Amino acid sequence: MQIPNLLLQIGPLPVYSFGVVLAATFILGVFLFWRMAMREGFASDPIFDLIFLSALAALIGGRLFFIVSTGDPLLSDGLLAFGGAILRVGEGIFWAPAFLFGLAAFYLYIRRRREWSFFKLSDLAAPILALGQGTGFLGAEITSFLPSGAYVGAGFLGLFLVLEFAKRRVTISGVISFVYLLFSGFLTVLSEYLRATKAEAFGIDLNYFLGAILSLVGVLGLLYLFARSRGILPIINRVESQLRFKLKIRRRRKDAPSTDRVSEED
Repeated sequence: MQIPNLLLQIGPLPVYSFGVVLAATFILGVFLFWRMAMREGFASDPIFDLIFLSALAALIGGRLFFIVSTGDPLLSDGLLAFGGAILRVGEGIFWAPAFLFGLAAFYLYIRRRREWSFFKLSDLAAPILALGQGTGFLGAEITSFLPSGAYVGAGFLGLFLVLEFAKRRVTISGVISFVYLLFSGFLTVLSEYLRATKAEAFGIDLNYFLGAILSLVGVLGLLYLFARSRGILPIINRVESQLRFKLKIRRRRKDAPSTDRVSEED
């Protein structure tokens, strides 16, 4: 079953069915993240501040790049009209810049609160993001906004179930976040492949680029956590220190006069 994207018109204000789906998904995600953070001992007000700033940054980033890439004439109609265009999420939003802007705000706010752990909160947020993306893609399919969105939506809902299952068994902070990045990157590339309107700006397909980066960061992050948990990192650090010392000695010998010798015991 499909419903038209333009749900109704209230005077000059259009109400898009896809926008309603996104708003409902956002409210559900806020509630779930807030409840989980409260269970972990985080204060309510700062958590709401974190959610508000991250969501606002994601909205501005995602809508701004969408408007720029589509050449919306409202860019030349003044600040008020442009601000209204930013809020019309139902017209479309680019996931890549939305994710990057939201992640930047998320990180910067947590960095200001030194008692908070970034990975602890990101591990809480990752399954909720997957759930929100799955719901959003299914909504895009139902509202005719994105044909074939059901495949990607089902993938994100499957990722949500996997992350929720793993979260109860994994004790290392960051694993859930990096697993999310790995599979979210793949699904982002898949969604871009299936959609007719590409998320292109400045000659670059943002979703292809971000999807590849997310998957790469996910793989590297998981390898790093594995190496650290197995005690491999201290060995690597010692080898790296020895190599740096030898390189330093060679440079000193090369730069020193022929009559001077630099001992390796120096």
